[in-house]
Amino acid sequence: MLNNLQKRTFTALLIFPFIVSIILYSNDTVIRIFLNIIIFISSFEISKMCFYRSSQEISNKKHYYFIASIFISIFISNILIKNDTWIFLIIPSVLFWLYIIFYLINIKKIDQVKKFNIFYFLVFLLVVSSFYCSLYTIYLYSHTGLIFLISIVAIADISAFFVGKKYGKKSFFNTISPNKTQEGFIGSIIICLFSAWGYCLFANYDFNFTVKILILTFFTVLFSAFGDLFVSLIKRRSGKKDTGNILPGHGGILDRVDGLLSAAPVFLIFSYFLSAIIQ
Repeated sequence: MLNNLQKRTFTALLIFPFIVSIILYSNDTVIRIFLNIIIFISSFEISKMCFYRSSQEISNKKHYYFIASIFISIFISNILIKNDTWIFLIIPSVLFWLYIIFYLINIKKIDQVKKFNIFYFLVFLLVVSSFYCSLYTIYLYSHTGLIFLISIVAIADISAFFVGKKYGKKSFFNTISPNKTQEGFIGSIIICLFSAWGYCLFANYDFNFTVKILILTFFTVLFSAFGDLFVSLIKRRSGKKDTGNILPGHGGILDRVDGLLSAAPVFLIFSYFLSAIIQ
């Protein structure tokens, strides 16, 4: 039998080439269908965590309202993207994630929430819709840019795990996620910066563009860590270990894309304002 790390590795080795192939070789329709599937499963996992009072409950109006609202928001996101006004959704999203960073830094105690109210409903709506909007907009600007984003977030996650396991001593947000360490977090930033620098050398980018990519990488990795912590907080408050079990060794889809939830809007907004569109 495979242990959990082996399952994670095997699943990742299957998923990553599949996603890269879809981005590089499929068309716009396939990408939108693929993103909608990811959004639907992630939204379902959020709803199961937050709007179902027990695992035995099979019907809840909030669940159906939430799923319906998600697809309405995706429809609106597509209109914003088509009219090149996506920034009106992405800027509020980035401001929300800035608030989340300060909130997580100052959190002292986590109480399990028995009933998630309309505030959480609206928060998840913003997070999921901006996630879709960011990924699809990045894809339209640059297929390679989307692959770079996914790769950097994956490298950050993997390096934080192994560096933390090898050298981790000081806890990083112990209240939310006891297994995360400061050494793992710092190590992930350093490894991602070197990875981005290596990519820039390979792509033969000039000095100015390389600096822009390194700035983009730094903030992408920084925010991805807090996206991970945000989902961990929701899991703790809902009394769940994982968001699902669809991916062996990883849990649910949301467990795999948690860092991208926050990283994608930040990556898009920095790419836009720095004029750092990766080709």
